[in-house]
Amino acid sequence: MGRITVNRTNETRTLRLLGVKRCKKDTFVFNFNRFRWYLYCDYVSKININKIMRRLFISLMLTLTAFIANAQPSAITPQDYQQMLKKGIDVDWWGRSEKNKYGAYSETAVKRFAQQGIKHVRFRLHHYHFTDEDFKRLFSQINTCMQYELIPIIAFSAKPYKENPNAGEHEKVVEWWKRMAEKCKNLSPLVSFNLIVEPSGQVKKDVAELNSLYEDCVTAIRKTNPKRIVFIAPPKLSHPEGLKDLKIPSMGNGYLMAEWHFYAAGPSKSNDKKRWITGTAEEKQKIKKSIKVAVDWQKETGIYTWVGAWMPGAYNKDDNYSVKEQTEFASFMTQQLDKHGVPFAINADHHFYDYKAEQWIPKYKDLLNTIFM
Repeated sequence: MGRITVNRTNETRTLRLLGVKRCKKDTFVFNFNRFRWYLYCDYVSKININKIMRRLFISLMLTLTAFIANAQPSAITPQDYQQMLKKGIDVDWWGRSEKNKYGAYSETAVKRFAQQGIKHVRFRLHHYHFTDEDFKRLFSQINTCMQYELIPIIAFSAKPYKENPNAGEHEKVVEWWKRMAEKCKNLSPLVSFNLIVEPSGQVKKDVAELNSLYEDCVTAIRKTNPKRIVFIAPPKLSHPEGLKDLKIPSMGNGYLMAEWHFYAAGPSKSNDKKRWITGTAEEKQKIKKSIKVAVDWQKETGIYTWVGAWMPGAYNKDDNYSVKEQTEFASFMTQQLDKHGVPFAINADHHFYDYKAEQWIPKYKDLLNTIFM
């Protein structure tokens, strides 16, 4: 064993641990073997501590990452939700009526919508009997929308009920929403429910029945979704003038909003009842007046609103507005709704997007930029 003699004035316990032994007064002997053992033990202990700390750190980071990735608020207030909706589009990914169960859809389209500045989409569902495969498709579409930061709104057309609002049809709609709510109870609170797409047919004049349906649907939904945003629409084709006839459901729970709209089928050059024909000052004033009706109702009731559909052109009939005329109308509508902070959705995707070519229809580029950009 090799030794080195070292002069020291202080003998401490630490020196012994380091392998240093006192031989004579002020003389110490350095023990290499003991020192090596000390270094080894110190090294091993640091490795073990580092491993433990490293594992703890990795575990903590994975936990935090998972939390952040899945973190969602337990609820979103109607006021915040209204601000988040901004501008959206109605989509026919589930067909346009009960005759077609599925409509054109692609993940590429969702990506294109987001790139255009669209912030929400309204799924208009028509079928009463949803299979497991249907729910799988629906949830896949919702997840894709969330991935691209598009807020999904699930809406039900309930056409048979609207045409014949009897007790049997009433119960079918309530059961539909009860099942939908159960299936959606674990989804993000960003997903909302729009109970009826435009009360039309016979129910548009039956205010008592419509309010009764809303009461029963909201009550059923609240059993599984106590704080999910639910939209109710006024009678008389969802026109803002019908908002005053709505009776707020007792289980609204502070998470209820109203959907209203006008020009769901666009302006018209032949229908005098339309507020916009050519865009005169008088016609513009009519639009401002209707918007004010909704805004005043919102202030009076505290129920925030959203415009669920308006169409820039008369696409469903005649289609006799040039793109320039459509853009003028769209510009005015957008400005007026933006002025009052009312979010809206235009009607509808298939008029503007070519799903086969996976691109926006070129002639509507300026029109879409006027609305969304």
